[in-house]
Amino acid sequence: MKKILLTTLVFTCLPFMLFAQKEVKFPEEDFLKIIVLFTNDMHGGIARTEAGFINPDFPPMLGNGPAVINYVKKIRQSANENNWGFLLLDAGDIFQGTPVGTLTKGKAVIDFMNLAQYDVMAIGNHDFDMGWQNLNGLSQQANFPFLGANLFRKSTGKIVEFAKSYIIKEIEGIKIGIVGVCTSVTPDMSFPKHVEDIEFRPEVPSLKTNIKKLQDMGINFIIAVNHTWIPYYPEEGYAELLEKESAGDDFSGTGVTSQEIAHAVPGIDVMFSGHVHKGFNKPWEEPKTHTLIFQNYANGSNLGHVNFYIHRKTGTLAGYDFVSDDGALLTLFEDEFRLDSTAHRIINNWVKKSEIGFDDVIGTAVARFARSSSGESPMGNLVIDATRIQSQADIAFTNFGGIRSDISSGPITPRKIFSIMPFGNRIVIMKVTGKFLRNLIEDRVSGSSHGMACSGCKLVIDRTKANGQRIKEFYINGKPVDDSKLYKLAVSDYLAEGNSGYDRLLDVESKNINYTGIMIRQALIDYIKDNTPLIPKTDGRWQEIK
Repeated sequence: MKKILLTTLVFTCLPFMLFAQKEVKFPEEDFLKIIVLFTNDMHGGIARTEAGFINPDFPPMLGNGPAVINYVKKIRQSANENNWGFLLLDAGDIFQGTPVGTLTKGKAVIDFMNLAQYDVMAIGNHDFDMGWQNLNGLSQQANFPFLGANLFRKSTGKIVEFAKSYIIKEIEGIKIGIVGVCTSVTPDMSFPKHVEDIEFRPEVPSLKTNIKKLQDMGINFIIAVNHTWIPYYPEEGYAELLEKESAGDDFSGTGVTSQEIAHAVPGIDVMFSGHVHKGFNKPWEEPKTHTLIFQNYANGSNLGHVNFYIHRKTGTLAGYDFVSDDGALLTLFEDEFRLDSTAHRIINNWVKKSEIGFDDVIGTAVARFARSSSGESPMGNLVIDATRIQSQADIAFTNFGGIRSDISSGPITPRKIFSIMPFGNRIVIMKVTGKFLRNLIEDRVSGSSHGMACSGCKLVIDRTKANGQRIKEFYINGKPVDDSKLYKLAVSDYLAEGNSGYDRLLDVESKNINYTGIMIRQALIDYIKDNTPLIPKTDGRWQEIK
């Protein structure tokens, strides 16, 4: 790969950084080169995989974990030979999403990260999916620290035992501060018992406090590794940021983006973020603070690589460049990135233990089942019909975010079902009135909310009407809904806990709730076995007037 210099920061004697429009050379006697490799949102993607997102019919192979290990070893050796600095960072959500990640409860992923010799990891919201106790165990297994400067025990007021606020790395006499936070809206995306006794404090105040500590120690180069995110469309995200600021928002509340953090927190030179599975070849530069924000794609398919140049006398950032003509992100195609044989063997052993029977054929799809983030889709119908029918409910709802993958035409295996439903959720039956259902649906179509996938019903939504008045037609089992009648509603245990905007479900009395224990994954497998071959279809169950 050819090394090129792209947009560069030029060191000056002034207490801020300036951007240059032309190539700048960095003599080694004055500037220290620090190589940073980074990942985020691996979601258990450590085993070799097919790049179906490039070509669903003839996907090229990706090396994932074994390719990362080989590349890391090569770059780390080069850094050592040339007296350069080297850092390997991750921005969270490491294990939930693949059989080897989920069924080993993250142990296989930490094994991989130890082998790669990561320097630090920020804690992600999905890292709590097996409970904080499991995360605590992973932190003890890891040979590197977890960062969570905003995670505190409610009972003691102290930072949680499995995280640090920051670490300090010294390279060639230059001290580097690395601080990190977890998105503070994690409790809205977790079961209460999984985050029990943990306070998720706002990101901006937490970072300001710890950056001040680092600066007071004379540290001039500060990296933030945050499980927060660059919006999918950064320019639109920044326009919204400015609107919020004009309305008086100082971004000191919860659930802020990486852009908002960089805008509100001075002193961060570079940020590595995640949470949203969208990678950017070039960093987003915050116009006011000049913080550079990098973000990789997800699922272990990519690796980020950027070189920074630090002024030796002052310890300040002078510039950066890439090793690829395309920018910071490297897609790990096996024909370009060799595999490390030891890592390949270790990861394969984990995979074999966790994936017994995962390639057995359970059914066939005659064509592709596609999902959607709004309205009706063949994939959404398949999942929610399986949920309702296998649990014998009258009606069923699910959120679009709970359906994580499509089904391609051809054989269907448990491995594919796992990619669709990776989170191990179970079916909950609630006895609720027709009026309750009506109000619940109105919640999910108010404002710009996209609704839900539904089964057992027909709905016509009129978005020209005011919030709370948008249901034009509502039928269950072919009959108009009776507001006073009790119906059996099937949802996931995740939604039953009030997550993803379903907080109204928390009002259902416990005597009217049945925790069936039926795993939605298994319900989908059984439904496919009973109905194969599957034909993708929509039937007009969800219609909208706009």
